[in-house]
Amino acid sequence: MLIGSFLSQIGTWMQTVVLGAYIYSQTGSPLYVGLITFAQLGPMIFLPVVGGWLTDKFDVRKYLLLLQSWQVLCVIALAFVLRAPELHFPSAFACVLGVGIGNALIGPAWGSSVPSLVGPENLRAAVSLNSTQMNMARVIGPAIGGILFPIIGASGVMLLNAASFSFVMSAVFFIRFPPRKKLSGSDAGIGGGIQILKQDPFVRRIIVSIFALALLTLTFLYQLPTIAGEDFGINVKSSGYGWLYACLGGGAVTGAIALSTFLVRRDPFRVIQFGLIGVAAMMAILVFAKQPAFAYPIIYLLGISYQLVVISLNATAQTHVSLERRGHLMGLWMTALGGTVPIGMLLAGFIAEHTSMRVVLAYGCFVAVLVTYVLRPAILRKIERRSNELGFGI
Repeated sequence: MLIGSFLSQIGTWMQTVVLGAYIYSQTGSPLYVGLITFAQLGPMIFLPVVGGWLTDKFDVRKYLLLLQSWQVLCVIALAFVLRAPELHFPSAFACVLGVGIGNALIGPAWGSSVPSLVGPENLRAAVSLNSTQMNMARVIGPAIGGILFPIIGASGVMLLNAASFSFVMSAVFFIRFPPRKKLSGSDAGIGGGIQILKQDPFVRRIIVSIFALALLTLTFLYQLPTIAGEDFGINVKSSGYGWLYACLGGGAVTGAIALSTFLVRRDPFRVIQFGLIGVAAMMAILVFAKQPAFAYPIIYLLGISYQLVVISLNATAQTHVSLERRGHLMGLWMTALGGTVPIGMLLAGFIAEHTSMRVVLAYGCFVAVLVTYVLRPAILRKIERRSNELGFGI
């Protein structure tokens, strides 16, 4: 199943890179590129909570196949829109918005279902492997898309992306996911995720922490061009920037692999703390470092550190709640992380434009230090015990 997902993710990243380049080549407008990006990412702000509710309400296998079919139709429609000699932007926007809505709704189902195929003792390894293939696709997909774009055009790349869905859909069709018990009362409603936040102090602390990190610390994921150009004088059109981006992706893959291998049996709370300390330390160095040569190892270590934090927090939260509530939980997770990072990116861009990127890195470092204190192992264990006493843990 992970292989099918990997091939589908490569197609998705091919589409993301080529679509932005095509829109810019046709319009010459950063605004239109921004609007297309918003169409793809904007639904992540609101819809994952709805997707989490639907995941826990319906048969997850049928739900996944339905939404993947919807995404295929939207991508095929986008391919035909881009075949026209002149770009009809509203049609392209509508197709991309359809794909974005599908991503937002399917995310909680995918994030909670793949780990459900293994036991609780292997859940962190499953989440790590899933993250590994996603990060590898993030590196491989743009490279393939950049090669194919001048050969088969944007429309051809979209059709290849549509075809890539067949791999993961075939895997979902043949796999039988473990049954989920039906929730009742307020837990079964669309506000079930909010109920988890209100009732469970352990999950609440994790979700609020990842929200703070996504809003104020993880902005480096999307502001890397600014960091490279403004702070280190690296030309973003040069191979030097390509290597810097590769260091971030390589670090993320390394962190994910480490969590699925030699760190899989380590105390997850210690791993979270270690990762947060790494994030804070690397961002602090970025605030003061000026030599371009320093940027590459720092960004690589930053990629490792943030993956240790994000994957361990995700797996820890999922391990704590029962399978029938994981859809709601992942809806909260994706809203707090995926829906918040774009907002944080806009905030960081505004602040950096009026001050400098080093100011953004400085407040991101401060928040990472604060979250390190909030999520220290002793307090996490105490809150986990309290949650179990209240009857919320498995």
